[in-house]
Amino acid sequence: MDGPNNGWAEWSKYVLKELDRLNECYKDLDKKMDGLHDQINMLQIKVAGIAAGASLITSIVVMLLAGYLRR
Repeated sequence: MDGPNNGWAEWSKYVLKELDRLNECYKDLDKKMDGLHDQINMLQIKVAGIAAGASLITSIVVMLLAGYLRR
């Protein structure tokens, strides 16, 4: 009777240890994903700023060019 129970006790310890290890891996991946999410948000903000700046510059150039061509 000691044989099967002893095997299961060892196996259950192994399984629990492996679940803990996998949980830590999951937590690490979750942290990395959060970091990537933050970086993506910052890139989106930068792209929006660049697009707004380019639009403003284009508008100014068009207005100046239109004023120059009216002369």
